[in-house]
Amino acid sequence: MRKPIPGGHRMANVKTRQGQPAFRMQLLKDHGQVCAFTGPAPAAALQAAHLYSYAEESEHHDWGGLLLRNDVHSLFDRGQIAVNPDTGLIEVDDELLGYPTYAGLHGSLPLVSLRPEHEVWLAAHWRNHRTKP
Repeated sequence: MRKPIPGGHRMANVKTRQGQPAFRMQLLKDHGQVCAFTGPAPAAALQAAHLYSYAEESEHHDWGGLLLRNDVHSLFDRGQIAVNPDTGLIEVDDELLGYPTYAGLHGSLPLVSLRPEHEVWLAAHWRNHRTKP
């Protein structure tokens, strides 16, 4: 018989991002209910993804974000999904190629119009996560 996993709650102080709802609303206005990499999705499944480390910048930059589905956002933040600045194509880590949802993204173009500012941020993301030292 398994031992129960302890549960409950604890009190914690957390840092919250100011302006995040407005940032997300602006992205919805700019792109509609569209994940930049996978296509149309319900607004509830879309997150406002910063193309840079908000933790380091603490600022919402104009054209510094895209709407991404929750799972894609998580993988993007880890660098497992990125846009190659030389080709403009989405690339996924080899370990994700065994999953049809992510394998289908590999080699495809983003599904929203990218502004030059997006491309600058995406190139920096690529350098941070995909360039081998």
